[in-house]
Amino acid sequence: MNSKQFVIADVFTEAQFGGNQLAVFTDGSGLDAETMQNIAREMNYSETTFLFPPEQGGDYRVRIFTPGQELPFAGHPLVGTAYVVVSERMKQWSEPLTPVTLETGVGPIHVEVRTEGGQPGRTTMTQPLPVVRSVYSNTEALARALSLDPSQLGYSGLPVETIFNGIAVLIVPVKSRAAIENIKLDGDALERISNEVGASTVMAFTRETVLAGSTAHCRVFAPAAGVGEDAATGSANGPLGFYLVRHKLVEQQSTTRIVSEQGFEMKRPSLLYIDVDVDPASSEVTAVRVGGGVVISGRGEIFIT
Repeated sequence: MNSKQFVIADVFTEAQFGGNQLAVFTDGSGLDAETMQNIAREMNYSETTFLFPPEQGGDYRVRIFTPGQELPFAGHPLVGTAYVVVSERMKQWSEPLTPVTLETGVGPIHVEVRTEGGQPGRTTMTQPLPVVRSVYSNTEALARALSLDPSQLGYSGLPVETIFNGIAVLIVPVKSRAAIENIKLDGDALERISNEVGASTVMAFTRETVLAGSTAHCRVFAPAAGVGEDAATGSANGPLGFYLVRHKLVEQQSTTRIVSEQGFEMKRPSLLYIDVDVDPASSEVTAVRVGGGVVISGRGEIFIT
């Protein structure tokens, strides 16, 4: 009987049992896609990753699975996997930052792990540039899927947009934190909308926050990917930063710094630090980075028969 080792990481948190859980299999060699999908279903975290030797000059090739499907790209799995690579000494450290390049289904993704005093720290990924794919106008159907009144969506004329950065997310502005907290998901209805717009995830956000230092409060749902609610979603928060800057909901600077809070309703509080670089001449976004803390919470092995 064969076995594979894994590390459990809590991503986008400074405290154990916060953030978003991730299982990282540090050696995926010999596993086919069906077996990896079965393992991800067994782990039942929003994502599980498997590491392989690189093929494009990076440090590792990574494959990402939800309980329901393989993803070409995702945020917290790449941040957490890079942190595990460094914390497990699978790459030589350099201070103050150790760069890790992970080869994904959308190409190489560059991640930096702050490494000072012999300890890995905040981990930040540079994401593919977001682009707006479409505006969703059927807010009544969307509100029903979230069990909200339509008047609670799209405040101040803000649009509901599908934004793509390697994986598509539907960004839904909501008037208040109370409305966000009161969301009761109709998973089937939201999955139909997700499939209609071609978005794997749906993010509802508001500018009303729990913490004074936060910029936005959000919840993320991914029924189309087999995930009811996600505690911290790096791939969706990059587009959120892009959305906030484009629609001037935050003061635009050469590097606009945004703090997004997520997972509070799940009792897994998460903080995601988003940097959006803007060309001052054109006001065009030139780079998006998303980072946060990571905590190793456990290790184990799974048997492969």
